[in-house]
Amino acid sequence: MNGSKITRAVGVCALLFLPACGGGTTTTTPTPVASTQTFSGTLQPGGSASFNFTVNVESTATLGITALAPQSTVTMGIGVGQFATTCTLFSSVENAKAGSTYPVDLTPGAYCVEIYDLGNLTGPNTYTLTVTHT
Repeated sequence: MNGSKITRAVGVCALLFLPACGGGTTTTTPTPVASTQTFSGTLQPGGSASFNFTVNVESTATLGITALAPQSTVTMGIGVGQFATTCTLFSSVENAKAGSTYPVDLTPGAYCVEIYDLGNLTGPNTYTLTVTHT
């Protein structure tokens, strides 16, 4: 073997094994996993219900009424806020319908979600409310 062939062989070997020698560092950031929390109950005319949840990473949460019965087509109020002694909303939608979703940007922390009657319920209605966030 002549000198140039040896030099090329050593060069190829170095390229093949250099990454295994710690020559570079690769950092992988895990992808946040979406979490859906489901809350349900019965709402009386003029009533409201709130539930607490926690967000671990900054994300856009999605609020939604997934079921409302027997008055499935009426509009309701839903919102997200901070809980002290009550749920104090800082973002709300007052035309929420079953089957629709509404986004809200949240930073890590403790929150509450609330569903409330806008005066459209004529009797007790069961509901299912969801919050999806990462």
